[in-house]
Amino acid sequence: MPYIQIDTAPRPGVASIGIEQVYGTQLAVNHLIDLGHRRIAEISGPLNWYDAIMRHRSWVSTMDRHTLRHDMTVEGNWTAESGYNGVLSLLNDGAEFTALVAGNDQMALGAIAALHEHGLNVPDDVSVVGFDDIPESAYFLPALTTVHQDFKLLGEQSIELLISLIRNPEMPIHQRVLYPDLIVRGSTAPAR
Repeated sequence: MPYIQIDTAPRPGVASIGIEQVYGTQLAVNHLIDLGHRRIAEISGPLNWYDAIMRHRSWVSTMDRHTLRHDMTVEGNWTAESGYNGVLSLLNDGAEFTALVAGNDQMALGAIAALHEHGLNVPDDVSVVGFDDIPESAYFLPALTTVHQDFKLLGEQSIELLISLIRNPEMPIHQRVLYPDLIVRGSTAPAR
């Protein structure tokens, strides 16, 4: 019975399709660096999830590539509450950051709330970037700059790939990669 893997760690000999998480994080971090930010914190997703691991590793490697510190990081669990608590943890630890990369849009929402409660304006004091581009992210206050993953295209191409494998079981196994886009909105601004 033919099967495919969707948006998970690719395995040799298994057809798969996924969104390039490393590239998406590079887009987010490079956007902040292009805006002049040098102290960029991170709230990662749970580091037992493939996507979260890949995003975190990409954050570290992109910061390294620009010779920037990458010690201002906390692990979240994809919820707004963990984004909120992540910012509290960073602030309580004395982290001084002008930008924040959140592992997903929900955590970015919580992070923005915590920043506002501590008198920090987004984006004037701290720029925030999320990941996923959930429909609500355009309506956050401010509207969230985020990495857009095209889940509709992922679903369509997954079905096409599976149907192709069913119709042609001898088809060579391959792994398709979709690339995300950065959607720039109101939550990022030049560093002060």
